[in-house]
Amino acid sequence: MMLKIAILSGPLMFFGTIMLTEPFTMPPKRREQIIFGFGVGLVFAAHYNYGFLYGTPELALLVGNLFAYTVSMKWRLMLTLKEKKLLSKDTYEFSFAADTPFDFSPGQYLEWTMLESKGSLPTDLRGNRRYFTIASSPTEKEVKLGVKFYVPSSTFKDSLLKMKEGSIIAAGQRGGDFVMPEDTEKKLVFIAGGIGVTPFRSMTKYLLDRGEKRDITLIYSVKEEVEIAYRDIFDEAEKKIGLKTLYMVGNFLTEDIVREQIPHYNDGHCFYLSGPNAMVENYKKLFLRMGVKRADIKTDYFPGF
Repeated sequence: MMLKIAILSGPLMFFGTIMLTEPFTMPPKRREQIIFGFGVGLVFAAHYNYGFLYGTPELALLVGNLFAYTVSMKWRLMLTLKEKKLLSKDTYEFSFAADTPFDFSPGQYLEWTMLESKGSLPTDLRGNRRYFTIASSPTEKEVKLGVKFYVPSSTFKDSLLKMKEGSIIAAGQRGGDFVMPEDTEKKLVFIAGGIGVTPFRSMTKYLLDRGEKRDITLIYSVKEEVEIAYRDIFDEAEKKIGLKTLYMVGNFLTEDIVREQIPHYNDGHCFYLSGPNAMVENYKKLFLRMGVKRADIKTDYFPGF
């Protein structure tokens, strides 16, 4: 009973579920998050008292935050809009120039902050920050976003769409483990739903620019053919680096399609799923039923906008 009270007590519950999981102070990658959680738990659980220094939740969180700071992006980018163009139905690409160079891996995301300007600051409950995957490759000079707009749209997206050339937006909190393996012999399957294709655009463009060939199959699902984005990049990759593509219009992925397109799907393939949460969860269950190892299924961070 005492243990139950201790675990469910207000301060401890607040520490474990709010303070420890605060996105602004969490490391950007899963491995670093595990180290962060283990380290904070170890410092918190240890019993010690050296003079004025003794174990407290505050000290444990301070140690964890110092670790997170050393492995996280430590500055905020200021990005100037250079171009805005229609990619496909209701989908726009935004190209920005960064005020300073920065490193990232294809498939990672940034937290984007809409700066206050006349009539453009988002006013809904989610505020002026959103996470978006970087659609550009590290080999490109400009930072690109691919964004799908729905009706009704969030105030953040409304503000983004109203941006003019020369407008400035801020970005930071680079992170994400949705990146290609270092082993170039690993067979990859990219599965995209709608605008979830953006990390695959980044990866494909990166491979194209480097002239690097990998065994990759892209399965790209949209409701209508006019919603297909970045087809030019994927077509070029088919010719130059051997990318295999399947465009699924108005259909869902099934076991039969997987077996047809990837006959040896359970022979060392790694599956990358990116799109709406419902799609990602359903396809993840599909591959698990088909015998794919959980460790060979990677899902993108896709919180909605």
